Amino acid sequence: MYLHIGNEMVVPYKEIIAILNLSTTSRSTVNSAFLKAAKLQGKEPGSEGYKSCIITDNDIYFSSISSGTLMKRASSIFSNLEQE
Repeated sequence: MYLHIGNEMVVPYKEIIAILNLSTTSRSTVNSAFLKAAKLQGKEPGSEGYKSCIITDNDIYFSSISSGTLMKRASSIFSNLEQE
């Protein structure tokens, strides 16, 4: 199963570690430090209107879709997997 994160991009559901809200990450020192480290690696949201950060086993993605919407999508995938 895959999670559609916008901009014609999908991420394997099983690889997702966290979905962060970019507007509130500065409130947490851990999240803020993580995003600073990502920036040093050349992964940063820039000024393109990104609302969320998706952290996977292999990469970091930024999305213009809100973290709440992505979490709802992920929850529906999870509930579908439980029913199978």
